Amino acid sequence: MKKSIFTLVLFTLMSLKSGAQELRTTVKVLSPEVQATNKGIFQTLETSMENFLNGYAFTDHKYSDEERIECNYIMTVNSLSGNRFDATLQVQYSRPVYNSNYNSPVFKVLDKDVVFSYQENEPIDFQQNTYTTNLSSILAFYAYTIIGLDRCTFKANGGDAEFAVAQNIVTTAQSSGGASGWKSFDGTKNRFWITDALMSPVFEPVKTTLYMYHRQGLDLMYLAENHKQSLETIATSLKALEDPNQKRPNSYLLNLFFDAKNTEILSLYSEASALGVDTKTLQTTLEELDRTHASSYSELGGK
Repeated sequence: MKKSIFTLVLFTLMSLKSGAQELRTTVKVLSPEVQATNKGIFQTLETSMENFLNGYAFTDHKYSDEERIECNYIMTVNSLSGNRFDATLQVQYSRPVYNSNYNSPVFKVLDKDVVFSYQENEPIDFQQNTYTTNLSSILAFYAYTIIGLDRCTFKANGGDAEFAVAQNIVTTAQSSGGASGWKSFDGTKNRFWITDALMSPVFEPVKTTLYMYHRQGLDLMYLAENHKQSLETIATSLKALEDPNQKRPNSYLLNLFFDAKNTEILSLYSEASALGVDTKTLQTTLEELDRTHASSYSELGGK
């Protein structure tokens, strides 16, 4: 009887733990340019990364299996010397849209400052307030950023707690070694500037836009009678980005936002003028906000 109770308690605890993980991550480790005698180390690194990202409970929020956040980590190893890896990391996250089979891209970043040490079959360890390795800090930084962004799309400012942890990872990593990508003077497009913006009052409209665009826009678009209203809500949410753009032109956070959203916006508004949506004003707004893709918006105003 005692054994049965113990087994039940253990199973319950395991179930609670397994229900707490937030991410469902697909990891790929590529090494097209590396001439290594032991190619198996790249497979074990891929497995270690996937086990960490999918097995670690980053927050106290409870996620059912179907609620887990789907994302991709694609690492390309450029060189390997001993156990020192020099790589780039592409991180992508898309959010499912209510009552559809469509996933809306929210975050897409290419991190070029990924240098770390790793030994074959080494587990990846992470603690919030203690620096362990550069690899675990980078992986966890993006995990908290993704979770925070996801929560923002469902509730205004819903990801602030996760962004605070991401900022703490930046601060801890800054004082724990010479790895690049964590400091303001390492460049204008790195992890420091992502969390700096997400925690700055200047960029509060970005988090509001994430909520309005997804929860009040895309999630309601499945109702035919809401289509025009949803498009207008999304357009209004994008216009709110003018204020942070004026205060900090060409910010990395807005660059990342439009890198993820550009193609989707063009698709959403390709036939919007037929519904009576003011696409000309939207075109002007987008050309000012998103200089990188400005030429692609010319088709909006001409329809």
